[in-house]
Amino acid sequence: MVHSPSWFNDQTIVAVSVPFLITFFLLPVVLRVARAKDITARVNSRTSHTGKVPLMGGLAIFTGFYIPALLFLPNMAAQGIKEMIAGSIIVIMLGIKDDIIGITPIKKLAGQTIAALILIFLGDVRFTDLHGFLGFNEIGYGWSIFITFITIVGITNCYNLIDGVDGLAAGLGSLSLLNLAVWFYLTGNETLMLACLMLFASLIAFIPFNLRNHDRKIFLGDTGSMTLGFILSFMIIRFNQTNIGITAPYDLISAPAVSIAIAFVPVFDTLRVTLLRLLKQKSPFHADKTHLHHKLLALGLNHGQTSLILILLNEAFILFAFLSQYIGTTLLLITLLISGALVFLLPNAILRSRKEDTGSSLINNN
Repeated sequence: MVHSPSWFNDQTIVAVSVPFLITFFLLPVVLRVARAKDITARVNSRTSHTGKVPLMGGLAIFTGFYIPALLFLPNMAAQGIKEMIAGSIIVIMLGIKDDIIGITPIKKLAGQTIAALILIFLGDVRFTDLHGFLGFNEIGYGWSIFITFITIVGITNCYNLIDGVDGLAAGLGSLSLLNLAVWFYLTGNETLMLACLMLFASLIAFIPFNLRNHDRKIFLGDTGSMTLGFILSFMIIRFNQTNIGITAPYDLISAPAVSIAIAFVPVFDTLRVTLLRLLKQKSPFHADKTHLHHKLLALGLNHGQTSLILILLNEAFILFAFLSQYIGTTLLLITLLISGALVFLLPNAILRSRKEDTGSSLINNN
């Protein structure tokens, strides 16, 4: 039987509807201001859009999230929600500056570090158990801080880097939030379930604006993508911590590996691209077209098709991880990484095959 807490009622529906409505009505305002002040994304060698598109859609999304969160979320202090909001506001400020005048990677990292430390030290939001990964369970305070910091900054930047195709970052974020909301619902965590659904509703209001091809189109911008990653890192840490000590049937033996599956496409693609750049002796921050969404576009898919394929792929990894979590954290993580490597190689293999066929045709014609 599905767990049905008493707090899943009309008040919950109202609390989820409000962020959708606030975001939906704020987006045209932000769009007009961004266009008037020329806060737009320019076309360059690695972009896949045409014309000037207004940025800072994230400002409407997170305004739509924060207001109802402060009004409706219960038990915020115990869950670290207040510190999450404080840290994410710092990330938003970084994003606004980057969207308007640009910001160096070092300054961006410094701001993300401050936001992460607020979450770790003031909110006490951190990993304390690795659930058997490489034989480790409970971990010391120093390792707890280090792993948590890497996770927060890493996921924050993963969603920033994956935001290269219309609907992709927001779609992947929505998917992750919905999966987390379902699990928090099943385990009776009212606050985190509502928080996930509120942000999910704000993103759903944004996606149609992001997918448009006329004057009402708007991008997340760094304001949105980084903040989305920061909040998802918080949710993933809470997901891991909530899995400590709960009883069946909803406890997850391999919570860290399932966490990676929840954000698999952004995390794996970022790790893959970073490794490729380092192997080519380039900076990890070097801009190019080696992301998976670039490869799918090169295959002839449009933005909507590319985003849909990657969202469905991410959900496939999530379902696989949930169904296979009994094999243990280490083995499941290895399985996910090997499977990801094979799947992510497929577009390159198809592109290479097309080039070879084209070359053979030219030779035959000559």
